[in-house]
Amino acid sequence: MPVVTIEFDKDVVNESDIQKLVNASHEIVSDVTKIEDVPVYAHSSDYTAEIAPIEIFIRLSAHKITDAEALAQELRTAFSDWKLTENYPHSINMTLIPMQWNIETGI
Repeated sequence: MPVVTIEFDKDVVNESDIQKLVNASHEIVSDVTKIEDVPVYAHSSDYTAEIAPIEIFIRLSAHKITDAEALAQELRTAFSDWKLTENYPHSINMTLIPMQWNIETGI
């Protein structure tokens, strides 16, 4: 299951814009990975220095990634297309992070 974390600068990005991005991130990552269960979390730190307006971190099981470069490009294209369609004004940095984890749910 992919997990998406969005870190944002609350002095630059308003609540409405971040909620749009949260919803879009869920749809985009789900569509690209073909995995429906994609939780998305958005955070803004109280204390920051030299941060980008928006950073998206996509964590995905390494065994689900056959070609990291191709997957990252597909995600980048999907986010870029969404930004153009929605006229989304903020710059987005994206990081794809292959993970070696063991997930236990419903404990």
